[in-house]
Amino acid sequence: MSPRDSVTSAPEKKRTRNREQPTPDKERVRAYKARKRETHKALSLFIRSDLKEALIKLCELEGTTQAEVLETLIEAQARNKGLL
Repeated sequence: MSPRDSVTSAPEKKRTRNREQPTPDKERVRAYKARKRETHKALSLFIRSDLKEALIKLCELEGTTQAEVLETLIEAQARNKGLL
């Protein structure tokens, strides 16, 4: 009987997980924007400063984003005009 046989189990080499590198921030942002473009369109505009402040206050009161408030206002106006 060899000395190795007397040990019930031989210690195995510790396994390490095969971890992938985390996705860089730029790639995650690019993927997010690509997904968003499938259902949304970008909007760039200038509005008066006082209206911008009012928009910010509306967002704070409702707990929503500026985009959500603008979408709601546009949707309401479009429904009133019979466009939706």
